[in-house]
Amino acid sequence: MSTKAIQEQFNIYIDLLDKIHTLGHEIDASINESEIKDMEERRMQYKIRMKMIRKNLIQMVGNEEKFPVYNELAAQNTLLSVQDGELLYEQS
Repeated sequence: MSTKAIQEQFNIYIDLLDKIHTLGHEIDASINESEIKDMEERRMQYKIRMKMIRKNLIQMVGNEEKFPVYNELAAQNTLLSVQDGELLYEQS
């Protein structure tokens, strides 16, 4: 699998993770019940999409060696790998 495709999928995954985290803070700060419901729904949709992206990454990486990707949230390089069907990432 190409490192470029894995990087693109990882970028989407990290973006969704950031959006979920941000919405969690907005929910905590919100006092309007309808706003909370809307944010919770958006967060759930991001989580569903993130699970699909994670599955794609697991399939793309497979049981190969570690793939280097750039983690925009952490502003550092990360090594992606799969162990026992789980996506693992560590600092490189």
